[in-house]
Amino acid sequence: MTRKLIAFDLLLLVIAALLAFHLRREFQAAKSRQQALLGKKMTSTPPEPLAALAKPAPVTAIMYAQVAEKNLFSKDRNSNVILDPVAPPPPKPVPPFPVARGVMLWEGVPPTVVLSEKPGATPKGYHPGDKVGEWQVLSVDHQYVVFAWDGKEFKKRLDELMDKTAIVAQAPEPAAASEPAPPPAAAPPPSQQLSAKSPEGPGMDLGSGFHACVPGDPTPSGTVVDGMRKVVNPSPFGGSFCRWEPAK
Repeated sequence: MTRKLIAFDLLLLVIAALLAFHLRREFQAAKSRQQALLGKKMTSTPPEPLAALAKPAPVTAIMYAQVAEKNLFSKDRNSNVILDPVAPPPPKPVPPFPVARGVMLWEGVPPTVVLSEKPGATPKGYHPGDKVGEWQVLSVDHQYVVFAWDGKEFKKRLDELMDKTAIVAQAPEPAAASEPAPPPAAAPPPSQQLSAKSPEGPGMDLGSGFHACVPGDPTPSGTVVDGMRKVVNPSPFGGSFCRWEPAK
């Protein structure tokens, strides 16, 4: 037992000696590297020369304009004047519509509307496509007349175009209550009644060879006067339509 312990102690002693030898060799190698590093001379490169700074431009008075333009608290900081937009021209006023006197719709005859350029003017018959003043007649029926003006279409009722002033002028004025009614006029003698005749023959020219009848014309339908024949047709609204057409 004692021999084994002695052998084990000797083995430990040998191992410790080997470790000490190895550590000493490593220490010497590290010291040699340190001495070599410290003894090496370092060569330094001279630094590159610095470039000279650019000389600033001299300050001028116009350069201060940018200061005013970029000042948010200055009202006139923006030198670009913004002009107000030009207002579009006002629309062209619509001219007064013609005054209607009536409409005639007969078979085989273009629709005819009797118009005057203005109240009191001489009426005349117009067909679709004709111009009356600044207006052009596009279409005519028993209720509406379609006009064209300045590239626009206007549809108007006949009762809106009728001459109201003529109707008011024809209406009798009421007699004043304070004034006595005038005595009835005496009937003319028989000789004067026979001599006073209503107008006869063709009236206003309606175009396309047709003429209107004169109010109060007592000639019967079919009468021929100056190459024109009188034609009377019943109206769907009551009454009749009267015209003069070329006699065939």
